[in-house]
Amino acid sequence: MPKVKKTIKKAVKVEVKPVEIRGYDLVVVISSKVKSEKRPDAVAGIKQMIEKLGGQLKKTEEMGLKDLAYPIAGEQSGWYVDLEIGLDPQTSAKFEEQLKQNKNVLRHLLIKK
Repeated sequence: MPKVKKTIKKAVKVEVKPVEIRGYDLVVVISSKVKSEKRPDAVAGIKQMIEKLGGQLKKTEEMGLKDLAYPIAGEQSGWYVDLEIGLDPQTSAKFEEQLKQNKNVLRHLLIKK
């Protein structure tokens, strides 16, 4: 008869830390090539990114079309949107990377409050 090994499983306590939500100000410059009827969809896409990462959107303010100080990707103007968000600091780098990959976003600035 083959030998049977007995294994004893020990209970391991895993400490779960509550998610820390930190306040941020986010300013996004959306491409002027985005048509006015598609702009709310572009902003909604940013809101969805925040919510997927466990963040909260507190306030949104569209500041309108403004001229840029210098051309970005061949564009002279962009739609500015100011967002007040709450986000876990550990996911903020991932969020910024997603913003960089968004083709509608020319520039963004994420500032910790």
